[in-house]
Amino acid sequence: MPFIYNRKCRDLEGKKDVPAVLRFKSKISGATLIKDLVQGDVNLSNSTIEDFVILRKNDTPTYQLSATVDDHEMKITHIIRGNDHQINTFKQKQIYEAMGWEVPNFAHIPLIHSDQGKKLSKRDNASTLEDYQKIGIISDALRNYLLRLGWSHKDKEIFTKQESIELFNLDGVGKSPSKLDMSRILSMNETYIKTLDEKVLFSLLKEYVSKYKKVFETSKESALIKSIRFLKNKAKTLEDIYKNAQYLINDEIKIEDEDRKLINDQSKLIIKDFISNYEKLPSMSKETLEPLIKSLIEKNKTNFKGVGQPLRIGLVGSRFGPGLYDVILSLSKDDVIKRLNKI
Repeated sequence: MPFIYNRKCRDLEGKKDVPAVLRFKSKISGATLIKDLVQGDVNLSNSTIEDFVILRKNDTPTYQLSATVDDHEMKITHIIRGNDHQINTFKQKQIYEAMGWEVPNFAHIPLIHSDQGKKLSKRDNASTLEDYQKIGIISDALRNYLLRLGWSHKDKEIFTKQESIELFNLDGVGKSPSKLDMSRILSMNETYIKTLDEKVLFSLLKEYVSKYKKVFETSKESALIKSIRFLKNKAKTLEDIYKNAQYLINDEIKIEDEDRKLINDQSKLIIKDFISNYEKLPSMSKETLEPLIKSLIEKNKTNFKGVGQPLRIGLVGSRFGPGLYDVILSLSKDDVIKRLNKI
């Protein structure tokens, strides 16, 4: 049970010549009503509110006194905070009334819980803004997610910053705690990545890389800007885009052992055959590449994966990554031949 002062010095006359705290003489009888703008009318028996400390032994003010005086001095009209502060509101209201000050409006919003249903704390992963920044969550996407966490406006999901300002109101805030859902954050971030202007997206990517990754050379920027269109496909974060772009950022690609094992004798023949025909192409486009890939599929009695996988491994260093045609067309003809000849 939390400590509750027993009021033994409540009616003490005079002051003892020893260091002592100063307590607020709380009401004992009756009840205090808070007209909460989110939770509704909340009534609390005054007998449950202890004579709380307002000055410490060294005469420094406590939070209860400091916050109340500070809000009054700044002419605060609305105090919006987590509902774990609700008990503080009952104490602070008594200070307002004792001083004859106008009591502001109070709104206590539900807390955000972790995926285990507990109050979110610093011990939880992704509990600070930097945690999200490090993995490449766009600030507007996180703002949009937090706005919708415990608040709604009709069936609208995506809000611009201006719409957030114009439409937000306390009437739409729910009373129950919301659970932090990382999959929903990633989904919201993916939506922003898909719909953002590609020049703006590249600017965000560049800023992200400068803070958290190995910075790419300026000479790579034109290729990255040109390729951002497909590098963002299926990317949920800026980090995903950065990973997809490694084959463009690095001149030398590294093939992991697991992928290298997939390059068998048939794969090597397909790569060799591709190089031979690729060098003869008069121009580079999806229209000129498709017949070449189709002929390799038929010649080797395989499917698109059978041809595309070894080529992708040779070009990007992994069987996973952007679409084959996008990869080939994003590299120079010399780079394509140079990389495939190393297999």
